[in-house]
Amino acid sequence: MKDEVIQKQLADAIVKGDVETAEAKAKVIAQYAKNPAEALDDLYDAFRAAESLHVLGEYDEERFAGCSNAARASLNVLKSNLTPRQTRFTAKICIGPISGGIDVMSGIMAALLTAAGCEATDISRATTAKELLRNAEQSNADLLIVSFNEKTANLMTEFVSEFQSGGFSSKFQAIAFVRGFQPTTDESTVFAFVAREPLELLSKTTEFLIRNQGKRNA
Repeated sequence: MKDEVIQKQLADAIVKGDVETAEAKAKVIAQYAKNPAEALDDLYDAFRAAESLHVLGEYDEERFAGCSNAARASLNVLKSNLTPRQTRFTAKICIGPISGGIDVMSGIMAALLTAAGCEATDISRATTAKELLRNAEQSNADLLIVSFNEKTANLMTEFVSEFQSGGFSSKFQAIAFVRGFQPTTDESTVFAFVAREPLELLSKTTEFLIRNQGKRNA
């Protein structure tokens, strides 16, 4: 069976919140796919669809929790079978949400960055903007990617305030990964850049690391 067929079945299982099927399909991909990392794109798309349906009120908390569990189970399988590309980047990247426990989206993006050859760590245990910033500081981050969606868009101002007033801006730079809304100009200027899709985040992060590594070596 072709990789894309299994990947679609994995995506369908995530949207349905079918943990057992999602994990089983992820195991097939991990064992037989030419490049298991390609399934991360489908995993992102599926979970983003579930996230949007939850925001719209079409998925209640219980149903969305099922999608989250399915996505997390399949992600854990895929992560253990990823072979990161060799990279010349030495910057340490941390990624986490603006609020609320273990964040599946942060885990997916950390896996995508790792597969692309970056040193990325998911720090989604944070529950407030200040805690996220402190966790990044304790992890010796060079770059912090902050994950926002429609439900947490109103917390961007709080993050910007903590980032600037707490002295964190002198320790590492921040990137906003936003979904479903447009930051204000005042908010977006605090970040090194704002990305809205995984490919955009990966390409802009790579460009950012190349540019800054060149400055350090100059």
